[in-house]
Amino acid sequence: MKLPNGQNLVNIVRETLNRVDPRLVDHGERVAYLVYKMLQAEGESTPQVLRDSSLAALFHDVGAYKTEEIDRMAQFETGDTWEHSVYGYLFLRYMSPLKDYAPSILLHHVPYFRLRDLDVRHKKLTGLIHLADRLDVLLQVERRAFPEDFWERARRDECFSPLAIDLMYRAMKLWDIAGLMDSGAYRTELSELLVKVPFTREEIDVYLRMLVFAIDFRSHHTVTHTITTESASVEIATLLGALPDEIMLVRYGALLHDLGKIAIPVEILEFPGKLSPQAMTVMRTHVEITGNILGDEIDSEIVQIALRHHEKLDGSGYPLGLTGDVLTSAQRIVAVADVLSALHGTRSYKAAFGKEKIRTILGEMKRDNKLCPQVVDLVCGYYDEIMGNVAENCTAVLDMYNHIQEEYEELLARCMEL
Repeated sequence: MKLPNGQNLVNIVRETLNRVDPRLVDHGERVAYLVYKMLQAEGESTPQVLRDSSLAALFHDVGAYKTEEIDRMAQFETGDTWEHSVYGYLFLRYMSPLKDYAPSILLHHVPYFRLRDLDVRHKKLTGLIHLADRLDVLLQVERRAFPEDFWERARRDECFSPLAIDLMYRAMKLWDIAGLMDSGAYRTELSELLVKVPFTREEIDVYLRMLVFAIDFRSHHTVTHTITTESASVEIATLLGALPDEIMLVRYGALLHDLGKIAIPVEILEFPGKLSPQAMTVMRTHVEITGNILGDEIDSEIVQIALRHHEKLDGSGYPLGLTGDVLTSAQRIVAVADVLSALHGTRSYKAAFGKEKIRTILGEMKRDNKLCPQVVDLVCGYYDEIMGNVAENCTAVLDMYNHIQEEYEELLARCMEL
C-alpha cells in the first residue's frame, strides 16, 4: 500500500498550495529554496534545522488561504498584510510540528528596522524569509529587473536584515540561483533536502491535516466537515468488519477527499442558497482539482476513494456519472459519510439537521438508489454510536478553531500597533 510518505507529502503540499492563486504559484517553494541556500551558504545549520526552516518558509503564506490579501502580497512594495501573517502563525503554532518556527511566519513582512529591537525567537529566520519573499515577488511575480543598486539601497534603508543580505549575496556568488530557479531545477534540490531527514508517520498526518484545516477553516460552516467525514468513515468501516489495511485506505481517502476546495472561491463555498448552474460547475471542479493534486503520489485506491465521494449508485453523481457496479465498498462508505457530515453540520444555507431528519434523508437516498443500502442501514442502526465517537473527535477541532479565532483578533490588534 502506497501511503503518504516524506517525498509525496512534499509534492502534495506543493500541489495544494499552488492551487490558490496564479500569482502565488510556486512562490512558497521558491522562498523555501532561497532560505535554504542562504542557510547553506552560512554553513552552520544541521540537516534537521535546514529541513524545518525550509518547511516553515514553504508554509509562510498558508494564512493567505483564509484571507483576501493576495492582491497586496503579490506587490513588492506592499502595505498592511498582517491578516495572513497572523493566520499563518496560528496555523503553524497549533496545527503543525513547526510551532517553534511560528514567530518567523508572524513577522515575515516586518521591515528590519522595526524588528531589530524586538526579542523574537528565530529572528534570523524571520529576516531570511522576509528577504526571500520580497525578492521572489520582485523577480518572479512582478517580473521586474533586478536593480543594480538593490543591495546598497537595502542596507541603507535597513528594510532587510544585514545578515540576510550578506547570506543572499554570498549564496548568489556560490551558485547560479537565478538560473536554477528559472529552469525549475531548484525543485529537485529542495525536494532532496526536505526528505533527507525522514518524516515520521505522525508528522506526515499532522502536515496533511494542516492542509485540510487550511481549507475547512475558511468558513465556520465547514470547520469540522473533513474530520466528521473521516471519523464517520472509519467508524462505518470498522462496524462493517473491514481489515486494518482497508480501514487505512478509507481513512486517507476521507481525509483527502476535499483538498481541491482550496481552489474554490470562498463566495461560492459560503453562498447562502442554491448555487447557480455556473457556480455549481465551478464547485464541482474541486473533485478534478483533488485528482490533479494527488496524481499518482499515493495508493490509487486512496485517490479513487477521494475522487468518487460524489458518485451515486444510479449514475446521477459527478464527475463521471459512475454506477454502483464499479463503486467499491470503501468508496460507498466515504460517499455516505460525506453526505452524513453535510447533513449533520451547518451550512450558509441551512442549520444542522437532527438525528431523525438525517436518518429520513439517508433512507430516501437509499430508496432512490443514490447511496449504498448496506452502509445507510448500518449508519441508521448505529447512529448514536457512530456520531458519539465522531463528536469526540470534532470537539478538539472545534476548540482549536475557536481558540484560533479568539487569539487571531487579539494578536492582530497588537500587531497593527507595531
